[in-house]
Amino acid sequence: MNLLQLLTNAGCSEIPDEDKRRTLKIVNTISLITAAMSGAFGLGCFITTGNIAISAPALIECALLSTVILLNYLGRNAAAGLSLIIINNASIQYYSAIMGRVTEVHLLFIFLVGLSLLVFEKDKPRRAFSIAFTIFAFLIGEINMYNGFISPVVPPEDHTNAQFIIRWVTIPSILILDLLVIYYYVRNIERLRIREMMHVQEMLDTVKEHNKDLEVLTAQLAKATDAKTVFVRETSHEIRTPLNAIFGISQLLQLKVEQDRSLAPIKQLADHLYAASYNTRDIINNVLEFSRIEAGKLDTPQAGPLNVREWMDNIVNMHQYVASVKTVKVKATLDQEIPQLILGDKILLTKTLNNLLSNAIKFTRQESTVTLDIFRNEYKWCLQVTDQGEGISTERQSTIFDAFVTERNIFLEGTGLGLHITRHLVTSMGGEIKVYSKAGKGTTFTVILPLKTPSAICNNGLDDDSRSVNLTDTSILIIEDDKMSQMVLSRFLSGMGSRIILATDGLEGLLLARASRPDIIILDSHIPGMSGKDTLAQIRTDDVLKNVPVIIASGDAFKENSEELLLAGANEYLVKPIDFKVLHSTLSKYLRANAHH
Repeated sequence: MNLLQLLTNAGCSEIPDEDKRRTLKIVNTISLITAAMSGAFGLGCFITTGNIAISAPALIECALLSTVILLNYLGRNAAAGLSLIIINNASIQYYSAIMGRVTEVHLLFIFLVGLSLLVFEKDKPRRAFSIAFTIFAFLIGEINMYNGFISPVVPPEDHTNAQFIIRWVTIPSILILDLLVIYYYVRNIERLRIREMMHVQEMLDTVKEHNKDLEVLTAQLAKATDAKTVFVRETSHEIRTPLNAIFGISQLLQLKVEQDRSLAPIKQLADHLYAASYNTRDIINNVLEFSRIEAGKLDTPQAGPLNVREWMDNIVNMHQYVASVKTVKVKATLDQEIPQLILGDKILLTKTLNNLLSNAIKFTRQESTVTLDIFRNEYKWCLQVTDQGEGISTERQSTIFDAFVTERNIFLEGTGLGLHITRHLVTSMGGEIKVYSKAGKGTTFTVILPLKTPSAICNNGLDDDSRSVNLTDTSILIIEDDKMSQMVLSRFLSGMGSRIILATDGLEGLLLARASRPDIIILDSHIPGMSGKDTLAQIRTDDVLKNVPVIIASGDAFKENSEELLLAGANEYLVKPIDFKVLHSTLSKYLRANAHH
């Protein structure tokens, strides 16, 4: 190791911390460079001017800066750093006073502040002292400059050769020192950036080591355009098939309990099963909706005529089943000033109100009332849902619309996505959502939407959509490969008086359809052999079957899939698990249409 390396590394061997060693090297290097520059400046001034007032202090500074390296060697690192700052400040202000404006020593302010930041990077008190001392020293220098307390040895008006040499030796030296500290500072930033990148890479490597099973799954999904969307979509479909059976069985049990009073003891169990499966369905729907929002695939509102009273009653009736498990009553009121028909996107509005009512039922008290008020406010209309729960603290109100923020609840657990999704839905419809809550009294969510009415009101069948038709003597073909789904649908529909025909794949379904000419076909979109879409295409090109209503029953809840099948000729698209009330209403709609023909 040569002498230069020995000097720059003085005191580093006893320090294990890499950052401290680096700081010591910077202090030693800058001390060495400034000492060399001071010594050269002092000797040069002595040779050219013979002026001891200029040359002697520079040589003294050279000696003092050399002691900084000695202090580091002795392990006095803090003292070395402070000495470097103080010696440079004192020297600069001295030369500022005796040389006046011949040199631009104030340019060294950048050098000294940057040096303080480098030397005391992790020592905030000493860093603050160093910067404050530098500012103080420069203020003293400026005060002297303007008041002339100390007369310059080299007046600026004397344009001598010595003055010229001193000026053009000091200015490049000053710039070199400024560039030197900037260089070290930039290197430090780059070093921290590389270290952070290495730290992130180490974390990624650790995650990879502990998630080999997930890597296999990721590799399988990598072929898809959007891996996350495909994963959520497929998982949702897989979950919906068994959930459809659970949800269907719970509804069958509820119907059976209503018909047979001897089964009254299991009513509570049936209601709990229905509520739990209904909540699970909501969670899956919210996860899917969240994945769409994350992918930037927000639905564009499709405004159409909406009968507010019927829409409200249908949703409230559906939620009352879940609320009854908690002995909660859902009370709804509709302002008379709301028009019978308004323009709105029924799907987005239903998602919005479902999320608000589900939340209210989860967090209201046992044996309380959840209130839904729909009213007009000038050119807007409002959906207001109020519960009688514990309320939400003021601090929490600022975060409840964030994703995955939820409260603990012993009745039903959620994902914390409902309100996050609701805000997106409301915003997409040009509205806003507000929350008001009082501790121990409950919470009110208010959705405010633009009020629009159809320009030409047409009641073609709108008022009749909610009337259920008797299914007796209707023939329904179910094309479904899942035995459990077959059983659940068959039990419900046969219990309503329908004649059921079952097929497990598309080809068998087409043969049975041609032979039996059913009133309605319920077709699963995912069946073995010929796909649901291909089966639908065959039905729509068949002279015998082309006018038979086809209802798709699918576990695929993505809008793209439903739109594809509706464009291919399906009359309706129901997502599993299927609510029997919705199914009955849908069947009634097409049976009424057939009756009119």
